[in-house]
Amino acid sequence: MRKTTLVFASILTGLVTLSNAHAADSGGISGVRFDGGDGSYARAIQNGITLVIAPDPPSTFQDEKTHAYDGADVRIFREVVKRLGITKVTWDIVPFDAMIPALLARRADVIVDNLHENEKRLRVVAFTSPAYWYGSGIAVQRGNPSKIHGWDDFAGHTVGTVRGSINHQLLEGRKDLKELKLYTSNEAEFSDLIAGRIDVAMEDDIKIGQFLKQHPSAAMEMVTDYKPLPQEYGYARYALRKGDVDLNDAVSRALDEIRADGTLASIIKQFGYSDRNLWYFPVKN
Repeated sequence: MRKTTLVFASILTGLVTLSNAHAADSGGISGVRFDGGDGSYARAIQNGITLVIAPDPPSTFQDEKTHAYDGADVRIFREVVKRLGITKVTWDIVPFDAMIPALLARRADVIVDNLHENEKRLRVVAFTSPAYWYGSGIAVQRGNPSKIHGWDDFAGHTVGTVRGSINHQLLEGRKDLKELKLYTSNEAEFSDLIAGRIDVAMEDDIKIGQFLKQHPSAAMEMVTDYKPLPQEYGYARYALRKGDVDLNDAVSRALDEIRADGTLASIIKQFGYSDRNLWYFPVKN
């Protein structure tokens, strides 16, 4: 086991060393070219790039006081565009379910708020290489008055989640819910939970944890014995138009580099993740 670990570490070190071995030619990653033929990376270098996010803390959000964009994925992409030599960067924020339409309408070039890769989304967009790993959790009112502990317990209850999310796709197929309420932000969703307008909120576990950390007196709690379905877990990835292959290759290479050299780990730790979120971990049912 130790030998395997050392070999793997050596490979990662070699990747980082290789990328830093030469001076940058055109502002991009040293010694690496992304010119497969569609020109999307060259256009990003020359004309700039528009990155779209949603109000989706802690992944992506706009600070209420400074109006600056921030979050784990925002900081990851600030590093990505820096390494790729893309200096003209425009940010935009839209509701979660409006990000893919904005991308396809060419009002944005990359969806920076992480998305689960699934068959439905693969029909319309292309995904980057993985960034980090995360999964779903559920929140209930404090004391769990409805005694909701698992997926089967949702039957007969009002369940909330963000519109367009992977949880929305999983829940919309259920016919036994009292009601499925959809939201454009986690803040609105959790506010309704606290007010008793929904019985359970299904969200990324990290978002529930961060909300409770920021609002310790909130009358809600995370269900600690919830066992998520395997399809609720996945790697965080980012989305581009299918035709922008050169740009996707460049972004994916930059993501691979910051995973390898520890930069990505240092970023996500600032938002409550750990090294455990860098790699796949099995779900125990």
